[in-house]
Amino acid sequence: MHNAWQAEPLYQGPQGFEAWHHDLGEKCGTFHAEPPAGPGLASFTGAMKNLIGPHPALDGSRIISNCQHLHRAHSDIRADDKDFFYLVLQVGGSASMCQADNRARLGKGDLVLLDITQPCDFYFDSLSDQMSLIIPRQALRQRLGQRQLLFNRPLAANSALGSMAGLMTQRLFDAASLQPEETAALFDALLMLLRPGVSAAHDGEHSSGQAQKLVKAKVLIERHLRDSELSPERLAEAIGTSVRNLHRLFAQQHTTMGRYILEQRLQHCAEAIRQAAPQEKITAIAYAWGFNDVSHFSKAFKARFGISPRDYRYQHSDEYR
Repeated sequence: MHNAWQAEPLYQGPQGFEAWHHDLGEKCGTFHAEPPAGPGLASFTGAMKNLIGPHPALDGSRIISNCQHLHRAHSDIRADDKDFFYLVLQVGGSASMCQADNRARLGKGDLVLLDITQPCDFYFDSLSDQMSLIIPRQALRQRLGQRQLLFNRPLAANSALGSMAGLMTQRLFDAASLQPEETAALFDALLMLLRPGVSAAHDGEHSSGQAQKLVKAKVLIERHLRDSELSPERLAEAIGTSVRNLHRLFAQQHTTMGRYILEQRLQHCAEAIRQAAPQEKITAIAYAWGFNDVSHFSKAFKARFGISPRDYRYQHSDEYR
């Protein structure tokens, strides 16, 4: 079967980073990219593969890199004047994505809809592999009618809607074996399938002041998760509310702010442990994600995952098998 990809060479090191960053801007819009933590540009690796399909309206890219952060600001939006939606499928690795005060954590197979005309942030723990399918604004709006778009709300890979949408997205990225009419029909079916997952009736459910404050709090927590001094007082001041109301917002989600932060840090630590080199110390990973007490980290990790961080590494690392 004819390969549906036009594969670019692998990008590596400082020069590779500059070339990859340039090609990302040409294809996907202007983003500010932060290289990997630690060795930085010297350890950069990435790839970009452009979708080639039989239908002229089908476009997208597969984007691979170990960058730690991508940011698209208002100035970038004005500069390149791109106008479309992105349907992002997390093929490998994981990512945290923020747009319109909504935060999404994507694991393998999860999808999310993004608006390229709005600022957004991508945070990566390690090598990330994403398929980004361009969806023309008019095409999606025609199928949604007057429904409200819900950006950056993940479609889980283990849900019926998410699993089907993921399979269809991957099929579109390998559409060279299809006829143009078949590709157009598959693309149209994907848009109709997405309708209940990326839109809602105008009922005001997601526009209340309290709901917006909770979303802002979660976004700020994600951005400052590595800061061991993150506190309710600082967070409440940043989102313009009282500490008491901040605790009330999390209580309505049947959790506490402290428990929520702990869960996010543990998830990031687990991901980092799975991806870390054998010589990297687990204590360093814990400190990097905001823990300042190794004993507390070990107990919390075992309570969350059922085994110690050391045993977790052993189970998930090929180096120890």
